[in-house]
Amino acid sequence: MLEQIQQYSLMLLKNLSIENKRYFFNEVDFDNKLIGIIGDRGIGKTTFLLQYLNALALPLEQKLYVSAEFLLVGSLELFELAKEFEKVGGKVLVIDEIHQIPNFERHLKMIYDMFGLQVIFSGSNAIKLEHAKADLSRRALMYRFGGLSFREFLELKTGQKLKSFNLEEIINNHTQIASELTGTFKPFAFWKEYLEYGYYPFYFETKKREFFDTCE
Repeated sequence: MLEQIQQYSLMLLKNLSIENKRYFFNEVDFDNKLIGIIGDRGIGKTTFLLQYLNALALPLEQKLYVSAEFLLVGSLELFELAKEFEKVGGKVLVIDEIHQIPNFERHLKMIYDMFGLQVIFSGSNAIKLEHAKADLSRRALMYRFGGLSFREFLELKTGQKLKSFNLEEIINNHTQIASELTGTFKPFAFWKEYLEYGYYPFYFETKKREFFDTCE
């Protein structure tokens, strides 16, 4: 089972074509041993996880992406997968949509306490993940991710890299900031499109009709 998951992980990492990195990368403390990501389906959790693995300066066999669905249809439990992965030299284990795995909190505790792996897990079921946050409070750093901000949407739409500003900068320099931005493009020409379609990154990978079909 581990070999099948490794082949699937390798295929995903090799075929990853999305280069734009979301704000997540500036917020997560990647030095932590156990990291949890909470967020709705479609906001880019899987892309984030794969981009993180791709960026690691480790041999491919030492980093592994696994979808919870693989474990649900296979014969290998999460703890056993981690055990087998570390046995062959694994360093970083990523588990996507972990809330689908029964008793995943117990497995994570055992993995954290018994192995030297870094584990990053994600889930779109906020209730289950928030409950796990309480159980794993002394072990895991938990982050909640949202959809695209208007700035991120504009970057994807226009291809321009836009600087982010904190509240103090906006209050003190809003006139200059607005002048600089509107001098290169018209932000409000995209505002309606952002309100209708722009919260989810996969809007840029599909047609509008398909986007609505996916969300229904």
